[in-house]
Amino acid sequence: MIRTVWLLVLVWFGAGLGCGTDSGQKALKQGLAAYKEKNYAAAVTHLNRAGKRLTGSVPLYYHLGLAHLHQGEIEPAQAAFAAALELAPGHAASKVCLGQIAYLQNDLAKAQTCFDEALAVTEAPEERARILTALGLTEMGRNRNDLARLYLIRAQQAHRAYAPAYYNLASLYRDAFNLREEALDQFELYVRLADRDDRHVEKAENNIKRLRLNLTRIREEASEGVRRDPATAARLLQEGARLHADRQSAKAVKAFRDALAADPLTFSAAYGLAMAYKAQGRRAEAMEAFRRAAQINPDHQDSYHQAAELAFQLKRYVEAGKLLDRAIARSPFQVASAELMARIRHAEGRLSEARAYGEYTLSLMHPNAKGRRAYEQWVRSLPAR
Repeated sequence: MIRTVWLLVLVWFGAGLGCGTDSGQKALKQGLAAYKEKNYAAAVTHLNRAGKRLTGSVPLYYHLGLAHLHQGEIEPAQAAFAAALELAPGHAASKVCLGQIAYLQNDLAKAQTCFDEALAVTEAPEERARILTALGLTEMGRNRNDLARLYLIRAQQAHRAYAPAYYNLASLYRDAFNLREEALDQFELYVRLADRDDRHVEKAENNIKRLRLNLTRIREEASEGVRRDPATAARLLQEGARLHADRQSAKAVKAFRDALAADPLTFSAAYGLAMAYKAQGRRAEAMEAFRRAAQINPDHQDSYHQAAELAFQLKRYVEAGKLLDRAIARSPFQVASAELMARIRHAEGRLSEARAYGEYTLSLMHPNAKGRRAYEQWVRSLPAR
């Protein structure tokens, strides 16, 4: 998988400029001005001079670290960010930069710790989206794609217009989940949101072209040789619906199956067949029928959820999770899907992932939702890592 690195620069001016001589203040102003003009070598010179005369200036050390980082000088950058954190332990931007350095050095555990600490003290939506995206990339680097997806969705939840979250989620869907239509959707959203001069726009546009061609070919191949008789299917579908309403499930099953045989692309016949099987208690057959309904109409959330719930009941957890993969990709802010994924991961013994999905479920639930308190207690009982 190709990991896309986004430089996470959060310019922060919240602390005072410190105290010192006039020459120190002048050097600091010169350093900040040079940094703003992207003259990083001059910024380093001025800020180092200011540091000899000033004390207590977080912006000084933070921008010194950034200037070193832009020049590829990792060790002095780390030292400068560490100095900023000694003065202001809750300085999120410095934590993010240390996390970015750790990420680039492939020290992913340290990167995650830095990003977690920064997220805990950050409230601004766009900055939270940046940090959540960084956490998503870190999990991708550790091949923990389930958590990577969740962090990137949470980044979109935090700030719907933060473009990098869409690009990286598109890449994840394409490479790790083999969800091409969903990857295409995310790339298209990214292109609409991103600045035109962003270097990833051209890559995204190329991905869009390839995915569209690929999906067109797949659809054409799937439709070849399919015989359809919509009129017969409609008549049988109506009969099946009447029989199902009359609780004649066995006869309804036959009518729905015959409708699908007449027209294999009749969504209502597949969904009706699933409901009829479910009424008979035939969970495995109902699961497959719901799966087929979702294949015919990929946007029908209930088909995915019903199929996944039945797979869960049958203890076919891997199938249940894969069914929810597409449901979550198409509609990521559904409480039911997040809650079911938490149960699936718990049943699989993947407890930290169960907690992550549980926490995400809580973020989607109404504060006064029935059973929320008990659910929150269950989530907090699970290990965070």
